[in-house]
Amino acid sequence: MKTARISSLLCALTVAAAPAFAQTPERPWSVSFDIGTERAISGDLHGAGNGTVLALPTQVSARTYNDIYGMGFQWTAGLGYAVTSSGELRGQFSWAKGTADRLKVGTVANLDLFGLFDDDQSMGVELGYRQYLGGSDARVRPYLGVFGGVSRVDAIKAEFTVPAASVTLSGVDMYEESTVPVFGANVGLQAKLSDALFLQLGADLRWRADLSPKDGLAGTGLERINDESRRWSLPVSAGLTIRF
Repeated sequence: MKTARISSLLCALTVAAAPAFAQTPERPWSVSFDIGTERAISGDLHGAGNGTVLALPTQVSARTYNDIYGMGFQWTAGLGYAVTSSGELRGQFSWAKGTADRLKVGTVANLDLFGLFDDDQSMGVELGYRQYLGGSDARVRPYLGVFGGVSRVDAIKAEFTVPAASVTLSGVDMYEESTVPVFGANVGLQAKLSDALFLQLGADLRWRADLSPKDGLAGTGLERINDESRRWSLPVSAGLTIRF
């Protein structure tokens, strides 16, 4: 009689636990690879100011990251672990690069002043969580995610020229190599190609903190134009995920 009761209790526990185990994916691990573009949607690479360069009155106008770098390139590689059928913890390595065009940044004695900046190149490591919407058997599932981490940004120098006066100032320090915090959120769609292979398309809203300024313009009255360089950007990417 006692054995029968124990057997009945074990059966009941097994039946009760079955739905919980059913939530564990058969392929909890994943690796993903994505490439895409990144455009800054707010933030200045340098601010505005008035000063004196080569004993001449100089006026500098603020220029945004988008003014200077436009559309950049990025790629990411990620590792995920599904904690439920719809929730996934993720780690990610990212690399991004924006290439500058020469553009007018102000005037020197009413003559046009142009600037050419080093690439905005960075590597980052981030941790986050992704929540998928819809059943695990769906062919296409939207997802929402959050992440945070750090990004190491290469040093940035500038070359300033006044063509009308044949003046060039090369190697002007703007920012030293910086390791800064990043955080953000993402949305996207993931399409099932097979039980192990998925195609995704997503977009991030990403914040990056101020870079570490350098006083390459010391003594000109323009020292503060690189004090604030935080930004928001919008990376858009597509790629593949392999689950195992």
